[in-house]
Amino acid sequence: MLTEIRDTRLYVDQRGAADAPPVLFVHGGPGAGSYDFMKFQGDRLARSFRLIGVDQRGVQQSDPLTGPVSELDLIADYEALREQLGIPQWSVIGHSYGGRIALRYAAAYPQAITKVVFENPAWDMVLATDTLVRAALPLLPGAELPPHTGPATKAMWDERIALLIQLGERRMEIYTGPDARDLQLPADTEIDSEFHQRSGHFSEQITSSSSFTDEVLPYISRLTQQALLIKGEYDPATSQQEIELFRSDVRQGTYYYAAGVGHFMHAEQPDVYARLVTDFLS
Repeated sequence: MLTEIRDTRLYVDQRGAADAPPVLFVHGGPGAGSYDFMKFQGDRLARSFRLIGVDQRGVQQSDPLTGPVSELDLIADYEALREQLGIPQWSVIGHSYGGRIALRYAAAYPQAITKVVFENPAWDMVLATDTLVRAALPLLPGAELPPHTGPATKAMWDERIALLIQLGERRMEIYTGPDARDLQLPADTEIDSEFHQRSGHFSEQITSSSSFTDEVLPYISRLTQQALLIKGEYDPATSQQEIELFRSDVRQGTYYYAAGVGHFMHAEQPDVYARLVTDFLS
């Protein structure tokens, strides 16, 4: 349902008992929406939790953007939603780029978040695009990783993502394990084209904001919550440097290596994922 939050309306998908422990899902992309995750995990996790999937402002089934947007806007939206729902504290699951937003949220509002799950997070934009392009190069003869030094920039992002777009229909080959190469993400065919256009506009706006190039890796050492990092064996997004930083700096951190899966463990091994997350959040 559409819910008025701050100056817009967000699409909010709530499942599970109202008195069950609340869990917020933060989607990636940028602009991927919550539809796919809720399709695979909504009913599974709702057996134990009050699961709340949200399309970020301007994304998919939320109202279209009418102005600029930043990562700080997304965090403010989540906080306003938590307060509006009367939830004192909740746990947070962040997938891919959503892991970056979940990290910023947990560091900014430690009193609001009890536990955090990071599934193949893209925390650092330089490292994430580096590992993504390296995974794609074997499928792009003659292509090379565009060099970059220093902090992330919009130009770096656009240049590297342009290479990934060249994969076309072979895109899922770098994102999934060998047993899930035929995985179909439901939103690709079940979501109206207008909603995809909204997501595309959101992606362009968020990647143009100064917040998108902020360095967030220092926030990892500030986490006070219990945190679970899930890394798929074939995931192309989370770098080894980020894994090592998490394992050394998070005081209450748990690392889970998901053998045989790629970037979408929640869809590639949905039952295993649901048990893992349920055990951790419980």
